[in-house]
Amino acid sequence: MAAAATTPVLTYAGPGNFIPMARFLMRQQEKFMQRLGDHNIPGLRWVIEGFNYYDKERVKEVGPDRAAAEWIVRCGGCVKFDKITDRFSDYNALVRRCAELDPRLSDDQVRVTHIEAIDASVTGYGCRHFDGLNAILDVRFVRCKNLHDFGLKYMGDAVGKKLNYLEIDSCPRITEDGLAHLKQCTGLKSLLIHNLPRVYGKPKIYQELRQALPMCEIHYPDYEKPS
Repeated sequence: MAAAATTPVLTYAGPGNFIPMARFLMRQQEKFMQRLGDHNIPGLRWVIEGFNYYDKERVKEVGPDRAAAEWIVRCGGCVKFDKITDRFSDYNALVRRCAELDPRLSDDQVRVTHIEAIDASVTGYGCRHFDGLNAILDVRFVRCKNLHDFGLKYMGDAVGKKLNYLEIDSCPRITEDGLAHLKQCTGLKSLLIHNLPRVYGKPKIYQELRQALPMCEIHYPDYEKPS
């Protein structure tokens, strides 16, 4: 007897328009994460803080690199390890892949090298996860509407001597006080700062960063003068 054909579950998406339920749920998840990153969900500030909670017990259990990876992906960002070619932006895929690793084996001791927080719901408190990231090279904060100045302090204190590339773009809560913490990032080779509307005294902070980071190529399109 021939197997019965499987009929996909459909959901209503407007007059005369039906789409598969799985696709509908994926779209709803994407919208939710976008609104969460924009902090555009009234009454759900606790969700953002929960995503950014620094769980010391979790760090002890899985190590700082995996805990940081879980944090950034949970917040809607992307992460890359040194010994895994894939980039992870899906939390379940990250957990499944890391579950295959045996931390007792040197080949399975992976380290976070790249973090991309683009339209992500990371906060200043969440940046405590930078502690212990000894292989981090590249960090990008783009349109992170919940990132505060003290997040840059946490990051600078933890990985300022290791980080090579940093981008901070369109993060509306960052001020000149936050950028001043980047003086601790003495390992930087390239720094891109752009579209930070709450930064005042741009000439002053630009010159201070140039003096503090002489080996770093600083790009600040909002204020940049020839050498």
